[in-house]
Amino acid sequence: MAVSWILSYDRVPSNIRAWAKKHRRSLLVAAGLVGGGAAVYYGFRYLGLASQARKERDVARAALLQREAEERAEAQLQSHFESIQRISDTTTLPSMLPQLKDRLFSKVDLSGLTEKLILGKEDPQSLSQREKMQLWQELKTLSFVRTVCAMSALSLLDLFIRIQLNILGRHVYFDTARDFMNPEDSHVPLSMSVQHKFIAYAGYLHHKGLDALVGDVNQAAEIVLRSKPLKEPYTLDDLRDVFMRIRATLDSKRSAWVQYVLPPDNVLPDDLSVASSADASNPVAEMALNDNEVLDQLMNETRAVLVSNEFHEVMAVCVDSMLDGVMEELYAIYRGSSDNGIPLAKLLPPVAGAGSALLESLDDNRFIRILADLPQVHAFCALVYTNSSEETLA
Repeated sequence: MAVSWILSYDRVPSNIRAWAKKHRRSLLVAAGLVGGGAAVYYGFRYLGLASQARKERDVARAALLQREAEERAEAQLQSHFESIQRISDTTTLPSMLPQLKDRLFSKVDLSGLTEKLILGKEDPQSLSQREKMQLWQELKTLSFVRTVCAMSALSLLDLFIRIQLNILGRHVYFDTARDFMNPEDSHVPLSMSVQHKFIAYAGYLHHKGLDALVGDVNQAAEIVLRSKPLKEPYTLDDLRDVFMRIRATLDSKRSAWVQYVLPPDNVLPDDLSVASSADASNPVAEMALNDNEVLDQLMNETRAVLVSNEFHEVMAVCVDSMLDGVMEELYAIYRGSSDNGIPLAKLLPPVAGAGSALLESLDDNRFIRILADLPQVHAFCALVYTNSSEETLA
């Protein structure tokens, strides 16, 4: 058709028209080949573009599936992390407070001092003036020691349990995930024996560590209270200042916290040790042959957290919050009092009583709620959870 148009075109020279007429068949074949080639070229190009688009769609779909899988895994990790914190707040910590309170109150016993003072008041001849002053000085010091120890011990136990549960929880989570994703993996998960032994270290504070804590707080309180007359009136701010000075003296021993919750050689006393539940006749017992090595790894992780700057910072925040709560408790006794304050001697019973409120194991212990709601505690626990040694799944 194109050739016919060319031949009929009047302005084409006659010699060219004659040549085109002579080679008309060849021109038609050439035109067909060119058209067919173009069709083949564009056909292959279309198929190539379609294949490329399909590959891009497959890549995009794979990326979407990968992203969805990562989001699901992240959501599962977040849910697991939050469940660990709830267990700590509602179960583990409250269950350990009775033992901690009993041990603290036996170490810092005020009943004997108050009974002697009451007896001396009823029978003035039973005590000399010097003996009375000595008893009052001891009562003054120990009243503050009990409450400062309660603030410190509650904060320390709360954080220690969280450290344990987050380290242990992440190990167990990845053991479970690894078994699900790689059933033939030869990795040996944490045995129940290791888990029980690891959790047993939470009892070290009230069993042994509290002795050292009471001794250190007592030294700090004696330094601060030595020059505080019992008849001197104290405002609420004055009272807070006494607590702060005791705390500052205690905090100067920066490396002390870890010694209250862990034995120096990581060896628990015999009565705190937990025997392995594995039966030697059970083939599964072979999996627990490396229990000591795994337990050492967990303890090294725990000790590294306890001596870190992050731990000391969050510990300071926790004790500050406990002090704020104690001052709220003590605020009630200042209602209706003069602006000059209350004599220190009259403040000793409520000061000592605040230590008891701190360690109540009730479901609605407000001090536990205060710790649980601290954003610094949540951030610290997230750091411990994500920095556990199990970084990736095999």
